[in-house]
Amino acid sequence: MRGFILGKKTIYFDSYCGYTIAVICENGKVTEFNFQKQQKSCSVGNVYKGRVESVLNGMQAAFINCGLERNCYLSAEDFTPDSEKYDGSNTEYTFPELKEGDEIIVQVAKLPVGKKGAKVTTRLSFVGNYLIYLPDNPFIGVSRKIDDEELRANLANTAKRIKDENEGLVVRTAASYARQDSIAQEYSFLKKLYEELSEKSKTAEVGQLLFTDDFLTVQVLRDVLSRDVDKIIVGSEDLKSHIERLMELYPSETRRPVVLHDTGRDMLDELGISQQIFAIASPRVDLENGGYIVIEKTEALTVIDVNTGKFTGDYNLEQTVYHTNLLAAAEIARQVKLRNIGGIVVVDFIDMNSVSHNRALVEELERHLKTDKAKCTVSPMSQFGLVEFTRKRIGATPLNSMVKPCKYCNDSGYTMTHEYILLGLRAKLLNALVGGATAIRLDMNNEVLNKLLSWQVLLNDVKAHAKGVEIYAVPHRTYHEEQINIHLDKFDIPPDAVKL
Repeated sequence: MRGFILGKKTIYFDSYCGYTIAVICENGKVTEFNFQKQQKSCSVGNVYKGRVESVLNGMQAAFINCGLERNCYLSAEDFTPDSEKYDGSNTEYTFPELKEGDEIIVQVAKLPVGKKGAKVTTRLSFVGNYLIYLPDNPFIGVSRKIDDEELRANLANTAKRIKDENEGLVVRTAASYARQDSIAQEYSFLKKLYEELSEKSKTAEVGQLLFTDDFLTVQVLRDVLSRDVDKIIVGSEDLKSHIERLMELYPSETRRPVVLHDTGRDMLDELGISQQIFAIASPRVDLENGGYIVIEKTEALTVIDVNTGKFTGDYNLEQTVYHTNLLAAAEIARQVKLRNIGGIVVVDFIDMNSVSHNRALVEELERHLKTDKAKCTVSPMSQFGLVEFTRKRIGATPLNSMVKPCKYCNDSGYTMTHEYILLGLRAKLLNALVGGATAIRLDMNNEVLNKLLSWQVLLNDVKAHAKGVEIYAVPHRTYHEEQINIHLDKFDIPPDAVKL
């Protein structure tokens, strides 16, 4: 693997062509990967500076101009934490005294439906991994999923102790496994996030977006920064400035240096990380000793098979198998987190004769799964040498953005999505341009070319890097979607070539 920056844990962020990418590496290995399309539309949780357009006093409601396609609707049925999810003492809400022309800060509680605009609230809330922070609502709540009464009482007391008098906190399920200092750090971050928003709103224009939780950078830093992070590496100046601003909201002891990687090439490709991400789509994962595991997803569960492969060992068969199984246990824990596999997972480890080895193997799997923020429960090894565990899936699965059913094999396999193919092409083009290419010809599948021609953001990005360099694309109906041949400098230009 070329160019890796080793450390305890490194976070990589990059943003281009309408996508944000976040990768977490531990000792050079990718452990978490997020690939998110940047949303410009209205989203639940967005905070805007609005202006009152009209007030319906008889209904205790108002229409608010938030700069969106339709005016938003504010009513006395204000947003409060979902009583089906959280226990706590409700607080009364008084509809604010409003008149036309007033400027207020509102948060989207429900998305627009049909001809109706979004429903908004003046009671803001900021969601963290452990807490929901309510800056002006003295509500204390605890997730109903925490069923240990003593733990619930302790968490409620922790929330009361760290918050200010007129604030509220909702304790989320993940707080069950968190240290009190981690909960306090998150409270401090969410509070500062609100304070920065409030300061920003004083000079903001009506309709300006003041905050969105859709930013992948906010989500990843919120969930990961309190862990054993060494440094943060970013692929652009804008990202560097954005993350450094976020860093200022964290306690000084948790802040990490933000390093700009700016070589003109695709950062993740140059550091060898893209190759690891690409491998997520493969069912086979090689182990460092020559063994390998195979991951197969079925409708009911996920099956993982462990094989010794080329590894023959230096001692007896039992030690060879035991060593391979231990490596597999660590890799399985990494892969289920990386691929965000949920539900029941059945692992067919290689058979061993030693009872102590079997027990130690299950303990090793449990130890590695404990580093996963998703809840995992491991069962003892069965008489057939199978180990079952369950994992609660968190959020979206990265594979959904990367692959689609393969039309070449009747949907029995997967092929890369056009978007992911073209982002990979962008990396290759940047390499060619940095390498001094004066002209480029791309031979590619005609459907993928059509997607390239319609993806204006990507075309603009490539053209910005390729000033003075002519790029041609030639469509081929017989090419596999993932096949792209690149010719540099000297080549023929066929009649059906398209100049980008």
